[in-house]
Amino acid sequence: MWRLLVAAGMLTVASVMGINPCIAQEFRIRTTVYHHQQNVDPAIVSRSVSIFHAEKVYDSVDGLGEVTIFDPARKRLIILNESRMIKAMINFDEIKNLLNVARHQTQEYIHDKIKRQESTGKVIAEQLKFQLDPVFDVQFEEQKNQLILESQLVNYHVQCVAPEQKAAVGTYLRFADWMARLNYVLHPYTLPPGSRIKLNEELRSRDLIPTEVELQTRLEENLHLRAEHRIHWKLDHKDRGLIHHWETLRKNKDVKTITVQEYLRNQFAGLRK
Repeated sequence: MWRLLVAAGMLTVASVMGINPCIAQEFRIRTTVYHHQQNVDPAIVSRSVSIFHAEKVYDSVDGLGEVTIFDPARKRLIILNESRMIKAMINFDEIKNLLNVARHQTQEYIHDKIKRQESTGKVIAEQLKFQLDPVFDVQFEEQKNQLILESQLVNYHVQCVAPEQKAAVGTYLRFADWMARLNYVLHPYTLPPGSRIKLNEELRSRDLIPTEVELQTRLEENLHLRAEHRIHWKLDHKDRGLIHHWETLRKNKDVKTITVQEYLRNQFAGLRK
């Protein structure tokens, strides 16, 4: 779930400067995700960086030794794990097909629960139906740049910013859409991507980028997460060094190419150790 929210783009912007059109597609977002619980100080559960450069996005969570490369020109994502010297590629059509299969299986499960006429089963079925096709009451406070999506099961409270260069909005939200889809494919027990994509649609229609996103759910378990990002509209030497390192590693013949299914088996094997 943490990874899903990081990829979905929950941010606090330290400062938003005017964007020069020639560097509109080159920026960095530094993200911190917090887990909120009653009577406890918020705990940091994830820190990550997303570097936007030359139509690609390089997304890396601190401490994982792994980067996901979003490559929309080739309609694919690459998961590159440096510690294991492996990479897995998955194209957009494959992600769509896997999501369609998951949707069909969920619909069959919902039908079975309703058919059995079990009270708890009906509750679960209604929750799943919402996750497949979420519907929100939407409010936008223009003076505060605050966007609110509310429902009985999932709520988003979003602080937004309108950058001077609108191209950055589309670039960021396209990345957020596909990362939400990918994360559900890799972690099917997290929140399906529909809710996040609905939020992105609302942001896109207003030409806004989120600067802080707070998510609260009342599903099988209550969850309260908040993500803050710092946006930097200019890359530095460290960013360019990371990009060079990751691209060199991606092309390294010693890095083994595996399927997404093999990647998942590797992940589960690592968890069991």
